[in-house]
Amino acid sequence: MITEENFLDFKCPYCGEPVSFPENAIGSAQDCPNCMENLIVPEAGSETGEKLPIPITTPRLVLRRFAMNDWEQLMKLLSDEDFLQYTDGLAVNEEEQVLRWLESDSAIKLTTPNQMFRLAIELQDGNQLIGHLGLWFPKPSQAMLNINLHRNYQRKGFALEAVKALLGFCFWGIKLHRVSASCDSRNTAACRLFESVGMRREGEFVKSEPVAEGGWANSIWYSILEEECQEDTGSPEGSST
Repeated sequence: MITEENFLDFKCPYCGEPVSFPENAIGSAQDCPNCMENLIVPEAGSETGEKLPIPITTPRLVLRRFAMNDWEQLMKLLSDEDFLQYTDGLAVNEEEQVLRWLESDSAIKLTTPNQMFRLAIELQDGNQLIGHLGLWFPKPSQAMLNINLHRNYQRKGFALEAVKALLGFCFWGIKLHRVSASCDSRNTAACRLFESVGMRREGEFVKSEPVAEGGWANSIWYSILEEECQEDTGSPEGSST
């Protein structure tokens, strides 16, 4: 039973108004009931909650929310059909549709139900957008991740660096319990990527996904638990590969 003694009282780090959450929410992302911004519930005794640790920086990358002024670079990414097919069906060279997508994406928060929370992948050197990461939350304290990287930046360690940093955010930033991912069984690069960050291959679903050229493809599922994620694998400090 939750009583008044089980609640933590502190101030929102964004609007400064007092808020209260149960102790079992410590470390998780919650909505401030006043300004509706996502905040991190702090440890007992803290006067103020914590802001989401975004943007996330690695030696070569910045993982951040998309901004409206990203529209031109995003359109260039969408000129690649391989990139386009994983990006909600946005049409190539339609500026108005890209702007609408950016506007709708800006309203999605970590706590928005049944929506993908996305982070743009940007090079620190030159501020070039090269792809995006996504988190979807099917259950409390669990997330599905995906990554889409432009072909010009593949096989250079950027995907590994980005996924390591995202796992650090999931486990140390917002205290998730489990993170999963899936990929086409023919995508050997994705399989190697998930395995290289310590994710466990949990199963293969036979002919579970339709393919554009006709027929069906197998999908492979990977997962990793918080206690399985080593600091040099998932923490931001370990994201130098």
